[in-house]
Amino acid sequence: MSLLEDRYRYVLRLLPASYRAGREEEMVSAFLEGAGDLSDADNPRPRWSEIASVAALSVRVRLGGTGATPRFFAWGEAVRLVAVLGLFFQAMMGCVWLGDFLRSLGLFGSPPVDYQTILGAAGSGERLWNIARGLGGLLWIAAFASLVRARPRAAKTLTLLALALYYFPANGLSWGSGEWITIVQSLPLMVSVLALSAGFHRDAPRVRRPPWVAALPVGAGVVLYAALDLLSRFVPAPTVNLWTWSWLWPWLDPSGLACLALLAASVTCAVMRLRVPAWRTPSLPLALAILVVPVALARVSGLTFQAVDPISQIMTAVTAGQLVALLLCGPALVVLAVRTMPALPRVTPPAP
Repeated sequence: MSLLEDRYRYVLRLLPASYRAGREEEMVSAFLEGAGDLSDADNPRPRWSEIASVAALSVRVRLGGTGATPRFFAWGEAVRLVAVLGLFFQAMMGCVWLGDFLRSLGLFGSPPVDYQTILGAAGSGERLWNIARGLGGLLWIAAFASLVRARPRAAKTLTLLALALYYFPANGLSWGSGEWITIVQSLPLMVSVLALSAGFHRDAPRVRRPPWVAALPVGAGVVLYAALDLLSRFVPAPTVNLWTWSWLWPWLDPSGLACLALLAASVTCAVMRLRVPAWRTPSLPLALAILVVPVALARVSGLTFQAVDPISQIMTAVTAGQLVALLLCGPALVVLAVRTMPALPRVTPPAP
């Protein structure tokens, strides 16, 4: 065995053993043929493009699509569910942010006195960028609609545009403590975008859901916006007990709402699996377990152990309780997934 062949076989170890068993020899021969005549004295190595192609193939095989083994297909479905659930939540929040932006322009009443300052000088690039960011929620809605209507390429493109508007303000991104906290709190979004890129590959099944599914986050966003607006009207009232509201506030920011939605989905998944046999598949609990990690990390950023006033202490205690609930749900979801996860395909050793 030549040095180059040995290195190609080492790279191919990125692939699952069951996949290598049937295709390793063919792939090694193709790589060696493309490499040309090289001796060990030349210290030949696989090209970076070849290594990248093998790594991409490994991801595509492990997140199986149509025709994949049951275990790899289950992993693929779980990652695709992470993308769908994450984009659903982001589209719902996009409706809320869009409502806030339209209100700042006076669409739902008189605009604030300083709305010109908020948007920037008339005719400036800053104003144009702020308006684009304000309307960015439409991109998340369109991305989710494209995904559930079996157009993953369009969803990926719209997601990239939405991320550019989400992370980069008009004056550029300065990496201060505030920006790092924002990035930590947006970890669920990052994981969902990665799941979209990795799970919806060319072999993934194209499931075209009904149009009303694409409208679900819009309806949920309208209801959520109305509920938050109603709650905001009570907070400034002098009769409001801030001690009582301090138990509610940690659930109302984006990461708190994500935590609430994830806990509700986890409980629903567990109950339905007990009552409905069709729900006893590994994909949904595995997807929820994956989402537990970024949501828990996002909630960690809300802990303020240096708080001395009673209100902040209560909010910290509620946030800590959210973390405990997530850390309990995570292992429980993993157990539910493992119980129904198909076995790995057997690898038949080559004949001597």
